[in-house]
Amino acid sequence: MNFEEIEYFLNSIKSVISSKVITDSNNEICEIHALADNSRHSKQIARDIRTTLLSKFHVDVDYKIISVAQIDKNISFNSDFRFIYEGYTNETTSDRIKIKTKFSWDNKEFFGEAEGIKSEKQSLVVAAKSTLDAVRQAIDFDCFIVEDIQHAKISGEDAILAAITQINCGSENILIGAAFVKSNKIDAVIKATLHAINRKICLLIKD
Repeated sequence: MNFEEIEYFLNSIKSVISSKVITDSNNEICEIHALADNSRHSKQIARDIRTTLLSKFHVDVDYKIISVAQIDKNISFNSDFRFIYEGYTNETTSDRIKIKTKFSWDNKEFFGEAEGIKSEKQSLVVAAKSTLDAVRQAIDFDCFIVEDIQHAKISGEDAILAAITQINCGSENILIGAAFVKSNKIDAVIKATLHAINRKICLLIKD
């Protein structure tokens, strides 16, 4: 069983910020810890966690092994310096596409922009580059490169995988992010890119 995949799904539950699955010597789930904001009752979050495990992974767990810690919703993102995605716009011609993305952090707005050839794959790369452009402005440091964007299916749902390379003191580190396709692929690419680098942004800003 892929427990990283389980944690990824749990992190997509409303109000959940992060999660950790603990297993016993038989590789069975014995504890589930979730960090969540306070916008919903902890019992609702625990119920959603149990339902997700049962419906997605056919794993039935007891409520007693699910622990939910909650923090104030208004500080949950600012406390770890996470970017918040606000939306995007795009301009197209017969063969070019320009994408502008908007993010917020610490009561400030950041706008990224990128342009490229208008093909199905390259349009997604442009969306990722626009995201990284906004990040570069926020941290005043250019260290992320779009490595690859892939479309995948998981549990019967469409998803986007973003591979982002981080350059750090001459070394290269591949970061992977994922997002389900809800409205369109460009929107999903932006979210997947942010998912890949959000925690790294936190470290860079703190430094």
